[in-house]
Amino acid sequence: MSDTNNTLKKKENQYHHLTEKDRATIQTLIEQKDENGKRLFNNTYIANYLGVHRSTISRELKNRKSYRFMVRSGRTIEKPYNATDAHNNYLFKRGLSKGEYKLRKYTNMAKYIEDKIKIDKWAPDVIVGYMQVHNYFKKDGFCEITAPTIYNAIRYGIINVKLENTRRMKYKPEYEYKDKNSLPISKIPYSIENRPEEINNRSTFGHFKIDTVIGTSRGKHECLLTITERKTKFEIIFKISSKTSENVVNKINQIKSFMKKHYNKIFKSFSTDNGSEFSDFLGIIKDSKTQIYFCHPYCSGEKGTNEKQNSMIRYFIPKKTLIENYSCEDINNIANWMNNYPRKSLNYKTPLEAVLEEFNDKSIINKIYKLQEVVNTI
Repeated sequence: MSDTNNTLKKKENQYHHLTEKDRATIQTLIEQKDENGKRLFNNTYIANYLGVHRSTISRELKNRKSYRFMVRSGRTIEKPYNATDAHNNYLFKRGLSKGEYKLRKYTNMAKYIEDKIKIDKWAPDVIVGYMQVHNYFKKDGFCEITAPTIYNAIRYGIINVKLENTRRMKYKPEYEYKDKNSLPISKIPYSIENRPEEINNRSTFGHFKIDTVIGTSRGKHECLLTITERKTKFEIIFKISSKTSENVVNKINQIKSFMKKHYNKIFKSFSTDNGSEFSDFLGIIKDSKTQIYFCHPYCSGEKGTNEKQNSMIRYFIPKKTLIENYSCEDINNIANWMNNYPRKSLNYKTPLEAVLEEFNDKSIINKIYKLQEVVNTI
């Protein structure tokens, strides 16, 4: 016994509810017996190892018993301590919700949620909304699963992910600003205040928010030009060599060349801020029917869509990180992830699904879908 004791490190004496892992340890230790069938580790030793009071172990072994009914004899006999049965008994007495029980019972649903968090990086509320809209696991009673249920399942170890890996998106609502004089005189005709109501209420497709995302503010470095369709939240991201108006205009011209006759059908308007990279706004809308509208200076609330979309990009490219460290393929993958991320504002459809509903012409859809990948290679 002394040799075995040396291999086990005594934990600090801190009191807590026994976890499923703790119960597995208890089962392992009480199953260790000498040649005479006597336990090698008593309750005091197990309690010290787990960092709990010995009465906790005594109650655990007494109250978490499981039984088996013998059909032939009609007798009920006591089964040896089983960690899984004991933990299920604990969860039952602790009063877990029906949803959490379903996640333990229907492991395929728990695995689906786990993969969506780990691999697809979806937030729990998005997973729940997407499952409900698409009737996933309906026969398993998916309607009883909520976002808090998923968070509790993570805490109890039912879903094997870390809480810090779950994403909670912060929404920044857009608001109107009433002060025309805050815009430069040359831009007043293009003020966001003159933007038609059909653009403001997002009732029609083809109106985009355009912005830039930098890696570091020191020196001239590559940055991202982001273009977000207001109605569907469809995201297009391009790398440009630096944050200048010339590079922005060049990239817009490349888009025009690729889209050809479809350009005016798709890009009906741009809304942007007063950054110097958009100072050549006449160059942006040259040779097209596209309109441009400027937000008021220092009013980030007028471009809440951009703020949220950019925060999703920051999930992969933190601030003060050089954009040069990311290939065009990396940028394309980020845009693809964003366009396949369900949105509550779209009734938990993805931006890509929303775009597909806008057009019957497959040639236009193919152009939009390939735009990101093709233009990023130019």
